[in-house]
Amino acid sequence: MPTIIDSLVVTLGLDSSGFKKGQTEVKKGLDDTRKNADQTAKDMEAAGKRAASFFGSIRTELLALVGVTLSAQGIKTFITNMTSDLMRLGIESRALDISAKSLDGWERAAAAAGSTAERMAGTLGNFQKTLTNIRTGGGQDDPLFGALASFAGATGANFDYQNDNAEKIMRKIASNWGKLSKDAQRRFGGMFGFDNATQQGLANGSLVQDADRFAKISRATDEATRKALEFNRRLQEMKQNFAAASQVLYEALIPYIEKLIPLIEKFGIWISTHGPEISKFFSDTADEISKVVDAVGGLENALEILLAFVVGKWALGMVGAIARVGGSLGGLAANLVGIVAKNPWLLMLVPANNTPNTTEELSSIGGVGSNIPKTDMEKLQAGWSYDESMGGWIAPKSAPRGIRNNNPGNLNFANQAGATKEGGEGGRFAVFESMQHGIAALYKQLQIYFKKGINTLSSIVKTYAPASDNNNVDSYISALTKATGKGANEVLDSGDTATIARLMKGIIDHENGKGYISSSDIMGGIQLGAGSSASRNMPAAAGSQTNINIGKIDMQTSAGNANALGADIQRNLQRNRLVNPAMSGQG
Repeated sequence: MPTIIDSLVVTLGLDSSGFKKGQTEVKKGLDDTRKNADQTAKDMEAAGKRAASFFGSIRTELLALVGVTLSAQGIKTFITNMTSDLMRLGIESRALDISAKSLDGWERAAAAAGSTAERMAGTLGNFQKTLTNIRTGGGQDDPLFGALASFAGATGANFDYQNDNAEKIMRKIASNWGKLSKDAQRRFGGMFGFDNATQQGLANGSLVQDADRFAKISRATDEATRKALEFNRRLQEMKQNFAAASQVLYEALIPYIEKLIPLIEKFGIWISTHGPEISKFFSDTADEISKVVDAVGGLENALEILLAFVVGKWALGMVGAIARVGGSLGGLAANLVGIVAKNPWLLMLVPANNTPNTTEELSSIGGVGSNIPKTDMEKLQAGWSYDESMGGWIAPKSAPRGIRNNNPGNLNFANQAGATKEGGEGGRFAVFESMQHGIAALYKQLQIYFKKGINTLSSIVKTYAPASDNNNVDSYISALTKATGKGANEVLDSGDTATIARLMKGIIDHENGKGYISSSDIMGGIQLGAGSSASRNMPAAAGSQTNINIGKIDMQTSAGNANALGADIQRNLQRNRLVNPAMSGQG
């Protein structure tokens, strides 16, 4: 088909052979270019596949390496735990004159019944101790010996104190347990130190059956316990060898450290002779910081910005420094909690695994529920609000009645100091100004019980939550025995703070549901309750006067982030405001 160029060539009378040749060459060049492009694309596709395969193999190897590392740690933990458990079974079983398999069976049977392995081991240990006392002439003063004799008289059980071991005593009690009435079972259960789960397992016969079944399948043989003990000995030798190697390494490093000391000394001399330059540097830095603070609208805004971007180490260092200065700066530390409370979006910047750990004292009381706010940050996320003028944290309207009233023990209104009676028809419970005051009131109520001789879980529940108020007394007692680890009729010591704290937590959890009140809240309430009680018992000073002291506040915290640490400081400042004035005559 002729083109416009062909027509032009004919019209002008030009030689078209050159144009034809050029056209052919251009077409050939374009064809070659297209073929080269197709080949290049194929080569690139092949190279991409090879690269993908290479990176895929690297990913597989990396995952395999991580898996091996985690598996090695898991194996180490497994071996260590198994060694420790088998070694313990071997040592305790020999002390009880029974086999390790039998002890393993009894412990697992107790756990299956709802008790614990530790309580069962303790029960068997008490029986063995009593048998030892009897055989050595000291049984007359042993109260457990009297309990066994009374049980034998009530059931006809035949205890051979000279030949029986702890397990045989336990089996004879189990075989005769059904001969007792329920009330007698409770009485002897308290005398023997059995918890409710153990008593119920004896009553239905499952405890002995499970003990035999678990003992039969146990692998805690004498050979296994012997090997565990030997392995532990070798493990200690290995640790000693590592310690010796560390000592050798340290001694080898000493010459190099000695060479480093002159350099450190020179650096110290340089600092001491360049004071003006160093002072100018810090002065200039302070001026720049002041300009930045003014530019963002003041110190609080600057703190908010810094918390938002470097909420980790900077905030911890800043708040830690504030906690060590005098009381005059306490308000600044307390404001950190208020900043977060007013800006909940800051919580999104805190790592999920950066929650504070509890101290040893608080962990001995027990944790809180997993579905209820535990830390201050979680309270904010769950809808709680913070108002210092209202005493701290305020529960949402969906919280239980006792939590909304700052009365976690659901105490009736009895003109308690600082309390009011709840409004509405049928309102009878006390409303306290803060949760800490409500917990303190519960502590003081329990102390009143102890002074009146109401000092067992059974008597406390029957007084605190009687059946006449439509309470399930047995269920309540069972909950408190699990919370405290004490028997229903076991006499409690009012000065045993750890047990009283567990008792209070058990009451609060039973009244409201688990988890609304943390262990640290309970310890703060106990501190406030004990402090206010002490102030009431102190003689009045001649000539009433008010002394205000502003000094240093020392505190310990295990917080792992700025928000938790700020809340700890706030609580400590609040406790000093609540307790110290009472001690100085202001209360």
